[in-house]
Amino acid sequence: MKLHLGAFNDPKAGWLNTDITPHIWVAKVPGLAWLLYKAGRMTSERFREHERGVFKNLNYMNVCRPLPLPDASCSSVFSSHMMEHLFSWDAESLVREIYRVLQPRGVVRIVVPSLQYCVNLYDPEDPSAMLQGIFECSLSSAKNRHQWMYTERSMCDLLGRNGFIHVKAWEYRQGRCEDVELIDNRPENSIYIEGEKPGAFGA
Repeated sequence: MKLHLGAFNDPKAGWLNTDITPHIWVAKVPGLAWLLYKAGRMTSERFREHERGVFKNLNYMNVCRPLPLPDASCSSVFSSHMMEHLFSWDAESLVREIYRVLQPRGVVRIVVPSLQYCVNLYDPEDPSAMLQGIFECSLSSAKNRHQWMYTERSMCDLLGRNGFIHVKAWEYRQGRCEDVELIDNRPENSIYIEGEKPGAFGA
């Protein structure tokens, strides 16, 4: 099994694509997406995604709870621009869960927006660009705002202190994770960190 956490509108073939978006439930009710669109409660872009069946390929999974998967059941775990929406303690718990469900020698790849990029936007005359990048405070839904941000070093430390080895930063669509050329979908302002679960003898 290859596990995709926070897939939203970009599920990947051959992966278990998961999210908590309400669009999962909307997709299960025939005609509901059309009604929401006509009522002005859904954008045309999101409605077209429903027409293409995008959200029918998602499975509900709340990453703030223990992952409902057996130990050592996944060969790879991938997450893109999801971890920053978690409080730091929830992110720590999730990394431990990822470690649990990964097979020995399995790889996790976590993509998050770069805190350093946002800090570099700082202008003492108008810090709004930096603050918007860090917090995503213009988004109406609280679940879509940022709760924590990472540098390459801090994300590597998060994986390392929870048991992962060979932790390092990669470039866009480069790395050891399965299907990396397919699954990476955020080339802008991102950092790409991978770690490996040790094998049976710790190597």
